[in-house]
Amino acid sequence: MVETQTSAAGQETTETRDRILGVAERLFARRGYEATSVRDITTEAGCNVAAVNYHFGGKENLYVETFRGLLGELRDLRIRRIRFDMTEAGTSATVETFVESMANAFLEPFVDEARGRLLMAFVSREMVDRHLPAEVFFDEFIRPVLDVAHEQLSVVAPRLDPMTARLCLMSLVGQLLHVLRAQLMFSSGAPADLVPADLKSHVDHVVRFTVGGICACAVGCDPSRPSEEVTP
Repeated sequence: MVETQTSAAGQETTETRDRILGVAERLFARRGYEATSVRDITTEAGCNVAAVNYHFGGKENLYVETFRGLLGELRDLRIRRIRFDMTEAGTSATVETFVESMANAFLEPFVDEARGRLLMAFVSREMVDRHLPAEVFFDEFIRPVLDVAHEQLSVVAPRLDPMTARLCLMSLVGQLLHVLRAQLMFSSGAPADLVPADLKSHVDHVVRFTVGGICACAVGCDPSRPSEEVTP
């Protein structure tokens, strides 16, 4: 009987923690850190303020844990997609293969209207008004994805030196961020001669542009041929 009660109490504690995190995700993404109070979160989560202190030690730690969960989800999705695409291509992988995979890995999580917009809002707010410790954002999110991307890029563009490869990757990410922002900005409609109406047209251009840039930086790079077929 005591064991059953303990198990039920533990489940309730876990459910309360999960509810707090779920509400915190939505409110922090929608309002930002400063405009979201602990009281706002606990009211919607149906618990008391003490629950936040018990589970997270306060608002700042709750924000970090909320962001850590979202970043981990996004990081793992991207890494899995890049590795899957490059493994599937095998020895036929080209620079185009890699750039297309990177673009899809970056954009796919944001295509889903609900989850994607929440992720984008959260990341955008953090980039403008930082409240996250640098080691969390860089060490737990940016570095792992860039390391995998760099590893795979070196397979198809082996003559690219490490720092140039990382600069190429950052350039690609910058373009993709712009694509996402442009899609949000012009979602209500824009002149047809100003920007493409569909996401695919944006992405196709980014892929062509980035492949050309990478191959301009890598001596002997042919974007349409596997690395082992490229003549030195």
